[in-house]
Amino acid sequence: MSRPENSTWNLSAADLTVVGPEEAIDRVTRMATRLLGVPAAFIALSDCDTQVFKSEIGLPEGGRRTENGLRVLAGDEAVCLAQVEGGEPLVIDDVAADGRLADSAIAGMLRIGAFMAMPVSLPDGSAVGCLCVLDERPRAWSADDRRSLEELRAILSSELALRQEVKQRQRLEQHAFLMSREMEHRIKNSLSTVQAIILLSVRDGQSASEIRADLLERVASLAKTQSLLADGDGKGAMFADIVTAELQHYGIGTNVWIDGPEVLVGKDDAVSVAMIIHELATNATKHGALALRNKGGVSMRWETFERERQPFLTFHWEEWFGGGPTPPVMRGSAGLGFGTELLETLVLRQMRGEMSRELTPGGLMFTATVKLSRIPA
Repeated sequence: MSRPENSTWNLSAADLTVVGPEEAIDRVTRMATRLLGVPAAFIALSDCDTQVFKSEIGLPEGGRRTENGLRVLAGDEAVCLAQVEGGEPLVIDDVAADGRLADSAIAGMLRIGAFMAMPVSLPDGSAVGCLCVLDERPRAWSADDRRSLEELRAILSSELALRQEVKQRQRLEQHAFLMSREMEHRIKNSLSTVQAIILLSVRDGQSASEIRADLLERVASLAKTQSLLADGDGKGAMFADIVTAELQHYGIGTNVWIDGPEVLVGKDDAVSVAMIIHELATNATKHGALALRNKGGVSMRWETFERERQPFLTFHWEEWFGGGPTPPVMRGSAGLGFGTELLETLVLRQMRGEMSRELTPGGLMFTATVKLSRIPA
């Protein structure tokens, strides 16, 4: 399974500073003091507007600390921030003569004669902090000193790369678990929907071939909606895409016209609205404006609004019958028959919405307003 593109899968300074001192990182600072023969070393990480000392040795006690015991410096007190951001080492043989550390808090902690820092980057290449050593007296840092600190930085970088791999593996396992739960939820919902389709499709007086045709059409509609959900991020599908999937073979722009704003419909609502549109189109094909004998057309418009901070969707399905009278099969309160029964089940009971239908001498107007589920960010 490939991991999604998400910056939260990458290691960050916050991942390192959320816990206190760690032996794997403290080992690097101890090695630095021994290899370079200096009294103090530290690893400072830049986290938002502060600098946090993930590891330190030889620095005085006290100072502002995090809850887990790490030293914290404010941004204006930080050490070698410009070098961290620029990715360049900072090598100072004589701190007093150089002046670049004059305003840093580290200069007020103890006597510093010489200072050297190597920028540290995260595995994604972003600068995160610096590995620093200091001596009490001025000192001409040699090429060997610099190489030693660079090698220690490489060890630290390897440790950070390992931690990123662990984090990504944990996130991948978590993602796989959530996807498994989501798939289980979708399968249960799909089976429930298919069961409802079967119960609503079997009516008295229908032949086996008619039942079979109705079932195949409705299950195909369900499959199209599931494909739209699978193509997206799993949270839902655009309402216009659902409408297009159901109506495109009727000739959008020729026999069918659609218009409305972009609306993201949640995964549970998407199946219901697709079934509603499918039933309207099926009725129009069999008895209404899309039947060949009627030579009419369909307009599908929708808009959204909020009521008490809850999103709602209203859509208008309008049919006109090519200037002729309303087809006989559609007249009267029972004119839409089974179609009305299924629409009421979907709109009124399943989506807890409201609907109206008006038959006119030359057409039909169906309007439904449904409450949409809020989609998690």
